[in-house]
Amino acid sequence: MTMDIELNLLEKYLLIALDDDKGSFVNDSLHLHYGFAGAILLELATREKIEVRGEKIHLREKTTEVEVALNKAIDLLDVENEMTSKECIKKIANKASELKNDTLQRLINKGVLEKKEGKILWIIPNNKYPTQNLLPENKVRERLNDVVLRGGKPEAVDIMLLSLIQVAGLTKEAFREHKNTKEIAKKIAQMTSDMKLSQIINSSIREIQAAIMIAIMSAAVVTTTVTSN
Repeated sequence: MTMDIELNLLEKYLLIALDDDKGSFVNDSLHLHYGFAGAILLELATREKIEVRGEKIHLREKTTEVEVALNKAIDLLDVENEMTSKECIKKIANKASELKNDTLQRLINKGVLEKKEGKILWIIPNNKYPTQNLLPENKVRERLNDVVLRGGKPEAVDIMLLSLIQVAGLTKEAFREHKNTKEIAKKIAQMTSDMKLSQIINSSIREIQAAIMIAIMSAAVVTTTVTSN
């Protein structure tokens, strides 16, 4: 009998973003890191660690969690007790490489991933994280298929993960077995914006979701402008 491996939102997001065989991420670092920052804030909101008051995110309580990445994020937010959602996302995104590695290590400890160390030009670390146990990720993907393609009733965690997939440019990867990803993207957009979902998602989580999208779009515009110049 196989024991189910519980995954938090951060872990689900990273597993979707990782190429199972190559062990590298399929989206660019900007979208990956901002999406990951969003996953952290949404997970903290789900655990009632933070809430949105007006335009500010307020740290409600900072008791220790089992995940290293979440505790480091709480410390970041505690430096200035209240920041705007956009400021919080940017601050966490700037530390995303470290927090992401903490989460990858947690997945390694669970036996989901393995680490293959490598270097570029014998100097720059270029580690890969191929999947060792596909069952947890397959379960996540099957749940997404059920909600988006088969009319399954979504839960709050489903909507949060779908919103992250949408803004991080992971729709094609999340639904890689289906050709019509444009139609799937439309369904996801409708599901994540449908106000009827307010019954299963509180206002703080909805506001954080919206802030994630704005933060990623703003960062992408700045990056594009700098690159073009």
